[in-house]
Amino acid sequence: MTASPGVFIGQRKDRMGARLLMMLTCIRLAEDFDTDYRVNWFPQGSDAPELDTPQELFAQDWMDRHFLDEKAFDRLAQDALPVWAFQSDPSPDRLRAHLAAGRSVLVEEGFEVLAFPWEDIEAIRPRYRAFIHQIGFTDQIRAIMQRADEKLSGQGVSAYHIRRGDILNGLPWKHSTWPAKIEPEELYAAHLNKAGGKPAIMFSDQPELIARFQQRFPKLMQMSDIADLSGLTRAQRDFLELYTMSRADQVIAPFISAFSMAAARVSGQQRKVFRDVLTEDEMQAANTRVIERTAQGPDAFLSSSEAAHVYSKAVQYLIAQDRVQEAYDIAKPILEAGADNAFLPLLQALNSFYLGQWQESEAIATQGLENPHLWPEDHAVLSALRGAILGAQKKRWGATIQFSKAFWAKPLRPDVVVLGSRMLYRDQLAFRLFPPVDWGLQRALRQRRFPPFNNLYLVQHKVIARQPCNFDMILMDWSELALDQRAKRLFGDGPRLSKLQAGLDEMSGIEAEDPQLRSFSSLLQMHRGEMPRDKVIDMARQVVADHPENALYHKRLAELYEAEGDTGRARRTMADALTCDPDSPFLVFAMGRLLERIGATEQGENQILQAADMDEATAAIQGMAGQIHLRRGNKGKARGYLRKANALCPTFKRFANQLKRSEN
Repeated sequence: MTASPGVFIGQRKDRMGARLLMMLTCIRLAEDFDTDYRVNWFPQGSDAPELDTPQELFAQDWMDRHFLDEKAFDRLAQDALPVWAFQSDPSPDRLRAHLAAGRSVLVEEGFEVLAFPWEDIEAIRPRYRAFIHQIGFTDQIRAIMQRADEKLSGQGVSAYHIRRGDILNGLPWKHSTWPAKIEPEELYAAHLNKAGGKPAIMFSDQPELIARFQQRFPKLMQMSDIADLSGLTRAQRDFLELYTMSRADQVIAPFISAFSMAAARVSGQQRKVFRDVLTEDEMQAANTRVIERTAQGPDAFLSSSEAAHVYSKAVQYLIAQDRVQEAYDIAKPILEAGADNAFLPLLQALNSFYLGQWQESEAIATQGLENPHLWPEDHAVLSALRGAILGAQKKRWGATIQFSKAFWAKPLRPDVVVLGSRMLYRDQLAFRLFPPVDWGLQRALRQRRFPPFNNLYLVQHKVIARQPCNFDMILMDWSELALDQRAKRLFGDGPRLSKLQAGLDEMSGIEAEDPQLRSFSSLLQMHRGEMPRDKVIDMARQVVADHPENALYHKRLAELYEAEGDTGRARRTMADALTCDPDSPFLVFAMGRLLERIGATEQGENQILQAADMDEATAAIQGMAGQIHLRRGNKGKARGYLRKANALCPTFKRFANQLKRSEN
């Protein structure tokens, strides 16, 4: 008896746009692979309460055919594979055999048109526009869809999406910047003027903005010109706006917007950003108008929060043009108007830093760090900035404590890297507050400059003239001290390891036989799979023999022995590292962690507790000591360490949660 062919099963846990795209992908795959598709509308962990009643959108007979209940999903998913498992195949043969055997395929891709290596994505993309009509929408929804088609399809319409809403007003979103989501009105106006009266429609979660544009561009349409959605549910409104946007000839939107991205995919085209539709001169002219409006003060905006968010874009253009005083002056009235966005003091502290106003910059930074709404990334940047301010005042100890807080919290954040590089280049760091590091090599090991305005608050040339350091060198030995999970995953991150190697290849001023370079380079090659561990151990032994006073080289050798399973030699070699510098809390901590890993748990924990008593500014060490006391039932002792860990990194929720446990 021949098994029924497997089906494509689509599921997404997020909102309308991604779910819609997932369904269209399933329809496409089912059509091309001669099978059917199903939808798991209620996957575990889904977070979209407005979609809890799909009958608002879909006809019941269509849902009866295509929706899966929990039992049916569990049955089909037992021997299913994710669609990405086939995306490296050179041909469709394995996928066809999998389906022919009655096994299903899970489809969770929700933001891109999916194509296999043997397919032409440009031939697939335009088909998505018609797939939407294969979904069984209710008669009410279909009627409005038809109106949108009649009004927009084939009319040369440009659709614009302005993203505001919760970014301006919602918690916690208003307290961090969204440079890829918020585009100033001036860019939209520039393209509307360029279009010369061609039909256009605008969508926004801030209706006041559409009203403002319609005063200047009376022919500009909005959704109410297509249909009145006021009596519909949120899910119905979201879908119909997305569908209507997809009927336009081009969708122009911020760089990151799931809603407009989904609309473009549904339409069978690529969504466009402003650099696709405006020339460089037109972009610069629009940015000039952004600065001019921002200089008028918060009254030129919907709210002081919108003024703050648009200012966060304008300030970088100002600083890049060395108009620092102007940037500082424009920020003051926004702050005075009561803008409480937690990122705004960070921007003003940076302005004061550029101006060399150390005391004012430090005062703003210190106050900004007390804001409980500051996002973790922003807290790290502001801590690093405060460190650079203290460093400029020759307060090395305080500078290093601040940079240590920032680095161990977010060591990959570009602003933290640039500010830390400045402090290192200018000898403003007290190395005693960091673990053993070959600082001479670290100073020479650099990476390319970060792209301007890309996940950066600062403007690099105002902070350092040289390329920034690649601090992954520190994480190669001490990643366990980082709180950021991505930072910890260095050894499995090929591109990061390749950047380290490129930095070594481009480095000058350090001889090939220098022990710093020999030790680190061999370790890096091992992690890149280019040198066997036994050869690296031989090199590490030689480096240790030549430099027996260097604790870092002993530690590296100890961990290599541990990886080989030689725990006795690992323990003795780590003890040699500690003998080189018995007062280093980091080496005491490293010994404790090694003892834990080889089974001497209690002895290792005692070493970690000792390290915490010696440590000044390392949240991971303090937090681990608190956890040890919690496990031992010593809540009173745990509180002291956890309070210190929480004070060092208040945005790391684990410490706050553990502190609550210790107080109950």
